[in-house]
Amino acid sequence: MFDALIQGTATMIENSGGWVYLLAPFFMFLVAIFPIPAEIPAVMNGMIFGAVVGSGVTWLGAVLGAWVSFELSRRFGRPFIERVLPGRLVDRADRVADAGGWPGLLLLRLVPLMAFTAINWGAGLTRIDRRTFLWTTAVGILPGTILFTSSGQGLGILYRRSPVLAGLILAVIISLSVVLGLWRRRRPHSAPAHGGS
Repeated sequence: MFDALIQGTATMIENSGGWVYLLAPFFMFLVAIFPIPAEIPAVMNGMIFGAVVGSGVTWLGAVLGAWVSFELSRRFGRPFIERVLPGRLVDRADRVADAGGWPGLLLLRLVPLMAFTAINWGAGLTRIDRRTFLWTTAVGILPGTILFTSSGQGLGILYRRSPVLAGLILAVIISLSVVLGLWRRRRPHSAPAHGGS
């Protein structure tokens, strides 16, 4: 099953020509907006482009998607919560975000158990400075981006030597990503501990 998935993906990529350089970052862009595990497309980008280019494609799409999520949340989400929630709760969330500052936001980005999409949308609901959000996102996601994309390059090499073993490893990666995504959703959400510059 997973062997067919890898082969089908490889065929689609080969037939897409130069479009793959637009489609891959666009998919990462969507992952940053919607609650889709980011590890899977990062691994696929490593298989397609290799570690260096794949990391760049993954990182660029993720940062752009995070920025759009933040802007949508700031533009529409913040006014909404100010209307429906008591002012003291909104003020409390802002105080927590301010107390965390940029170190808190950067730490949230570096911890792999924190949901990438939730941080994007949650940060937009607070008074966090846009520049602080962008640079902590760009820096904080870099280690994970390189790790997962590089593992994808290794998986691509392994696939050419042993398709069955590569398929099993990909199955494990997908399963772990799905389980982690479900676990993140079931955890109680708290206000993001990060703040302005």
